[in-house]
Amino acid sequence: MIWLTLVSLLCSVLAAMVLVPVVRFLARRVGLVDAPDEERKLHREPIALCGGVAVFASLLVGFVCTILYDRSYGDFSLGYVTSQWYGLVFAATAILVVGLIDDAWVMRGRQKLLLQILIISALVGSGTVVEKIGLLGFEVHLGSLAFPVTVLWLLIAVNALNLIDGADGVATTAGCFISLGLAVLSLTHGTPLGCIFAFCLAGSLIGFLFFNKPPATIFLGDAGSMVIGLLVGVLSVWGSVKGSTLLASAPIAILAVPLFDSLAAIARRWLTGRSIYAADRAHLHHLLQKKYGQFGMLFIVAALCSLTTVLAIASAYYSMPWLALLGMFLAGAFLVVTRSFGHAECQLVMMKASHMTRSFFITPQQSSLEKNHRCLPLQGNGDWNLIWEPLVDFAQIHNLAKISIDLNLSWLHEGYHASWSDVRMPERDNQVQVKWPIVIAVGPNKNSVNIGMLHVVASVTSPNIHERIADLSMRLADLEPQIQMIIAELERQHATPAEVQVTGAVSARRYASADRGTEPAALMPGRH
Repeated sequence: MIWLTLVSLLCSVLAAMVLVPVVRFLARRVGLVDAPDEERKLHREPIALCGGVAVFASLLVGFVCTILYDRSYGDFSLGYVTSQWYGLVFAATAILVVGLIDDAWVMRGRQKLLLQILIISALVGSGTVVEKIGLLGFEVHLGSLAFPVTVLWLLIAVNALNLIDGADGVATTAGCFISLGLAVLSLTHGTPLGCIFAFCLAGSLIGFLFFNKPPATIFLGDAGSMVIGLLVGVLSVWGSVKGSTLLASAPIAILAVPLFDSLAAIARRWLTGRSIYAADRAHLHHLLQKKYGQFGMLFIVAALCSLTTVLAIASAYYSMPWLALLGMFLAGAFLVVTRSFGHAECQLVMMKASHMTRSFFITPQQSSLEKNHRCLPLQGNGDWNLIWEPLVDFAQIHNLAKISIDLNLSWLHEGYHASWSDVRMPERDNQVQVKWPIVIAVGPNKNSVNIGMLHVVASVTSPNIHERIADLSMRLADLEPQIQMIIAELERQHATPAEVQVTGAVSARRYASADRGTEPAALMPGRH
């Protein structure tokens, strides 16, 4: 088996080294490149996409070569390739095509999500089903929930890898460690074909990393990151326990790092009232790169993936599932305690839980006097309290039930969320709710840019409520010069010496790109 693993790694690495330059050349010739923008993408010149095509092709080359080697020179230890493997290759090819279409023409998030669900449902219908869930030695049989739970798990895996793919080499590095971990896990549980397939995936990613490391000359694209996510998701199901489809703590722990990023993104957007498709620069790779630099970011990702993978494998080998959970906890704790990632999201969760708990125990007399008030800079150092404090004063004077603001200036790495509300809100049927997009005219052409949202709730019994809301609209307009002043100061802090000489043009371009920015993938993936 050792020789087969070496053959699989060697063949897939060599195939990637040959195929990646060819695919890169063809992508450039047909114009399938990722153009930079000033809002979310970190590169400065067009980079070829379609790296996923080279990775998938080199994976198949390595897999076929290893099977042929086993049949010609080995002892047929891999056995026959069953129909489930053909189903996996078909589903991965379909996902690849969807990703290529999105890379070329940019699909809407809901369109791509629908296609992902259809492809994954067909794969699950062919026999890849999670029949029971095992965690810390306890097993729960899913019964009729097996199908939807499996579809949900594979959707999470697909979009978790897609979401983390936003900086040079990040998804490739994470995918290498995840694949190697799943290979060892498959070997431990006696699924040799799954082990070889995972080693081939790891080898193709290692070969691709030579071209995807900073500064990258080719990106995986959505096609590549989604295919990798689907493959590791399926392997985590097939390789958990021999002869079973048990989704255990070990494979989940191996996928911990991309799952952290996905969970944090969902929590951040849900708790701040943003759209799930909203673009920002608060992902794991954005924050790590800003704090540690490009290669420091890759080192942190590699170290965390190594930690979770080693402990996950140890938990399976020694039948100690708590080791896998320990790896997940240590990785998450490192990111949060060092304020590298997830600290703001944890604060949002704690404040939400605190306010909810408080509402159950406060007396009616106290609830009419006390308020819930939170201010949280999600990212950056802009002095947004200059905008928020006058709005709170207005809410207090006019007896509003709630006022909240959420700012997202992704091209400046700025995010701010604040909320002021009654401890006990009016019943929903007795609420007046208004949401204002905060639109600012910027640049020499006075382009209108949406930088956030203002949410107001008032009781229908409040006198002259419509006049008060109209007054708030005027108050917000009065604050526009201060908002522009803060943005201008942040622009100066972020500008390079060359940009300082053309500040007006740079600002106009950045604002225009921010106004166009939309997230094409189901859960806001990167484009690398």
